[in-house]
Amino acid sequence: MEYLDFSSVITIIRKYINDERTIVDRNLNEEVKIDQMHLLDQVFASFCGDADSMDYAFDNGQVCRWFNGQARISPRIISYYMNEENRDLLSADIEYNVLPLMYDSAMAAEAAHTLLIQDTTISPEVKNKLTASYPCRTDRDKADFLAAVLFFGMEREFRKRDVNNKALLASGSFSPLMRDFIFDAKVPRPCRHFCGRDAELEKLHELLCSKGKVFVQGIAGIGKSELAKAYAKKYDKEYTNIMYITYSGDLKNDIVNLDFADDVDENETADARFSRHHRHLRKLRADSLLIIDNFNTVTAKDSILDVILKYHCRILFTTRSRFDNYTSMNLEEIADIEALVKLMGCFYSEAEKNRPVLEQIIQTVHSHTLAVEMSARLLESGIMEPLLLLKKLKEEKAALDATDTIGISKRWQKSQGYLL
Repeated sequence: MEYLDFSSVITIIRKYINDERTIVDRNLNEEVKIDQMHLLDQVFASFCGDADSMDYAFDNGQVCRWFNGQARISPRIISYYMNEENRDLLSADIEYNVLPLMYDSAMAAEAAHTLLIQDTTISPEVKNKLTASYPCRTDRDKADFLAAVLFFGMEREFRKRDVNNKALLASGSFSPLMRDFIFDAKVPRPCRHFCGRDAELEKLHELLCSKGKVFVQGIAGIGKSELAKAYAKKYDKEYTNIMYITYSGDLKNDIVNLDFADDVDENETADARFSRHHRHLRKLRADSLLIIDNFNTVTAKDSILDVILKYHCRILFTTRSRFDNYTSMNLEEIADIEALVKLMGCFYSEAEKNRPVLEQIIQTVHSHTLAVEMSARLLESGIMEPLLLLKKLKEEKAALDATDTIGISKRWQKSQGYLL
């Protein structure tokens, strides 16, 4: 059971807004993506536009603590909405500013209703009052209900969500929202030509749900990193947090170098910073995912792997190494020849015209994803014709998937290709 407060309700609202949605910033007068502060601008638009609130400005750190349940929302905001007419304005702002941003406002209302009903600290009388407009048949009903529970969560007794609050730890199983607390752990987008891995994505999701920790193993260039990025994009709404680390060879150092909002002491030692970051990450639960990309090492060479594996969150590793003692998933070549021909067509404008030869090229490079892309790019450059390339590949027996010495850098991922 989770405690219904401002943090839990606003988290539900935020969950049903696509990260790619944009709004016009009222101060900058330009399109911006919706972060926590811009969402509050929309929810509390009437408060922000009130003459008595012109001197009020949201502070990013404070807003983050409101979302995380680390601090009570501003008394000025609560006081403003104590007025019944202003609560009507809150409902109107949600209806006209927030609901249009949502991809499924009905599900958001349902999730808020479930949260309300399951909170045993709320009396039946209050629940009946708050659900006056539920089930929601119109957008106005949804807005009235969300405004009612949001204000109730703002006004009621505040319970700080931290490690010292044993009651919350005992009753809750959700992770704190980390999106605006860890600044540099966002998952890169998968390349726009990602294809042919639907079955692998489903299998990976099943393994993560059942086992919690999964090592995706495979040779260089087969698409492990892109699979991880595509998984994060496809299943984003199922996680409270998804964080991404590119392994540097020292996992402890990678965690030290994460940029947390409370990293304010420039003289803090690496060990002290690791301990603090580690404490935050230990708070994560199964509703959070940590991706550790390019974990190309062996267990004995990383001193804190066993420590990280004790985290309660789900963890996805991509690696060229073998971790057969753990839950692993071997990523093989894409079996769908049609998908690979389509991939070549993304880079080679005459793909359909030369399809029979391209199919032979794909077979010659053993369906290796990166080799397929590089072949298409080479053909598009005009340096070789398809038949000549096929001849050269056969003559030189260019089994590009049999070695890890493919000459390409991860820095190339700014291009639009299908990369490692």
